[in-house]
Amino acid sequence: MLRSLSFSAALAGAVLLAAAPAGAVLPEPAGDPDISAALGMIDAGRGPLALELLEAVLARLPGDPDVLTYIAFAHRRQNNEAAAEAAYRAALTTNPNHPGALAYQGSLFLKQGRRPEAEANLARLTANCGSCAERETLARELATR
Repeated sequence: MLRSLSFSAALAGAVLLAAAPAGAVLPEPAGDPDISAALGMIDAGRGPLALELLEAVLARLPGDPDVLTYIAFAHRRQNNEAAAEAAYRAALTTNPNHPGALAYQGSLFLKQGRRPEAEANLARLTANCGSCAERETLARELATR
């Protein structure tokens, strides 16, 4: 299961991909072959199929913030910012301090010109995970924009 994976370790590389080239490879999540397959589909430009698979995983794991964060990532790769934002909100409703959702959402806020909200996410990351990879990635992104 995805729960057995340290989300900080698994999503650290994926957080870095928010601004990475489209050909970048996502990290392999441990324990759930459907998520692995979906992430491969996203990387291959098959986002709609990936979303179908991720929605099926979410049906098995209702409200799982990791899965919701991957769903948001899939929507972002398809330039569907509204759906991505809704998935981040859902992930953060389940786990308000989810490092991946906070970092990705902060990156989206920054892309949308919503710097104060991105900075608020950085503050939440700092308070809850110190200098975790997600916090450091968002901090670097804020420093460059």
